[in-house]
Formats: sequence, C-alpha cells, structure tokens
Amino acid sequence: MRQISGYPARPAPLRRKGCDKIERNGRRTAMLAAALWLAVGSGCNLLRLANSSVDNADKTPKEPLVVAPSKHPFRVSQFAFLSDIELKTDQPLFGELRDLPDQVYKELQLPSSNTLIQVYLFQDREKYEHFMHIRYPDLPKRRAFFVAQPRSVGGGEDLLVYTFWGERIREDLRHELTHALLHSVLKDVPLWLDEGLAEYFELPPESEGINQGHLEQLRRNGGETFKASLTHLEELSQVQQMTPAEYREAWAWVHLMLHGRPEVKAVLTGYLQQLRFNPSPGNLRPRLASVLPEFNDALYQHLAELAKKSSSVPTAQQ
Repeated sequence: MRQISGYPARPAPLRRKGCDKIERNGRRTAMLAAALWLAVGSGCNLLRLANSSVDNADKTPKEPLVVAPSKHPFRVSQFAFLSDIELKTDQPLFGELRDLPDQVYKELQLPSSNTLIQVYLFQDREKYEHFMHIRYPDLPKRRAFFVAQPRSVGGGEDLLVYTFWGERIREDLRHELTHALLHSVLKDVPLWLDEGLAEYFELPPESEGINQGHLEQLRRNGGETFKASLTHLEELSQVQQMTPAEYREAWAWVHLMLHGRPEVKAVLTGYLQQLRFNPSPGNLRPRLASVLPEFNDALYQHLAELAKKSSSVPTAQQ
C-alpha cells in the first residue's frame, strides 16, 4: 500500500491488491476531493495525501482525538517502530525486515536510502481500525496502509505505515515497507509496476519471488483463462481500476523481468533508474519489446516453467 511521490500536486490514490491488499500509490491522478482511494489484495493500502486533504482531515474530527501507538519504540534499519505492545526485537521477523532494504535496492540496482520510515504497530485489529476510522475516515477497512504525508513545515513527506499484529504481519509489513522503500528513492512508479514490485517483495527471500497463489490462478486450466495484456496494465491509473487479476499479472511481469535473460532484467532496472529523476519516462512496454519481441509468449513460457519447477518441490517445502 504505498503511494509513491512524484506529482506533488496530485493526491495519492489507494491501490487495490489482488489478494486483499490495499496499497496507496502516490502518483496517480486524482482530484483533491478523491485523494483517498481503496486498494485490495493482501490487506494493505497505498496512500499519498495532498496537504489540503490532510488539513481537512484534521479540521473535521467526527469523534474524540485518537493517538497512534507510542509506548514501545524500537528501530530496525531505517524503520522506526512505535508499538502498543512490547515485542522481542530479536525474533526472525525483524531480522528479515532489517535485510529488506538491501534486498530491494540490490535486486533493483537502486541506490540505498536512509530515509526514515515510521511504522505504527497496533496491538490488535480493533484498535487499529478505530484509529484509522477516525484519522482517515474515507478509507475502507484493510489490514495495513502506507501513507506518504506532506509535512506542514519544511517541505518533504513523512513515510508512514499503519498496521496491527496479526497472522499476516510478515506479509503486510514486507509489502507496505517495499512501497515505502521505493517511494524514498523514486520520483514515481506506474501503478501496475508499483503493485507488481510490492507483490514480489512481500514474499520471503527463500521463495525467490514465487507467489504460489498467483501462479495457480494464472495457470488454471492450462493457462487458457489468462490473457496477458501489458498494454492494459499500463493504461491503469487508478486503484479502483485494478482487480485481483491485474495484481496477479503485474506480479507475473515483474517476476519475468527479474528472473529472465540479463537484457530483459536490464529493461526493468534501466526504467527504474529513469524514475529516480523523471516521474514520467513513458511506458515500459516498448522497451521490453525491443529485447523480447514476443513478450506475451515469453510470459506464458515463464509461468509454465515456474509451475513445473513448483510441482517438483515437495509440498512440505513449498
């Protein structure tokens, strides 16, 4: 759920994830009144707020003021956690999150960033939803949100993640923090690519980016129900336009580019380099076609190979 900053005058729409994840992606078109968009998928939301929308939220509280968690602060890499409950910071989850920035930046060949990302971790879903309902009343109920919030003084943005300690905390944190990490170094990211990358990195490192649920859906009935269209994905500019199918396909294209031939991966990493300085470098599709003319067929073949590889792995290991 992240909204990547790039168009300061535009509020960041929320992105929908295919698995119940709402993601706020920040450089999407939206009128100020529609600054808050919902996203679906694994439960995250990506949101980028314009200054005026933040002001309006502050000026019209409908219920008593609520405060975010602050009792138990701790730091993991560039992530500053503020939690309602005391947590053991030596547990594997936080060791994994400590490595996440290096994983994302190294895999995507991006420069590292020490930008602070604030993570508000609520004790349970009830407290989290109560806070979000009051602080961001227009947002739908989702498990996690990433918010890029303009600072009232000094310019710039605060990168904020809100979630609660639940069964899918690992997935939710990895997904939202991926959005925040990208947002900290890029001017903007196309909606489909933003979500595809978050879908990829929400998975633990040992999975090699393979989302078994997405793969099974895409390969259902021998792949006959899946018709790839990168053109369609690149036309999407609002979270509401994305369905679970678009999230699955976005993940598939990202996996193909990151695990395909070197010249294919170079298309993606080169495009991301442009996004460091230019929020609108054009579509990625023509660049991919220049090195992979039959890119739809290449995607189908890539998914078939992943399915074959997955079927050879014992269930206990998957």
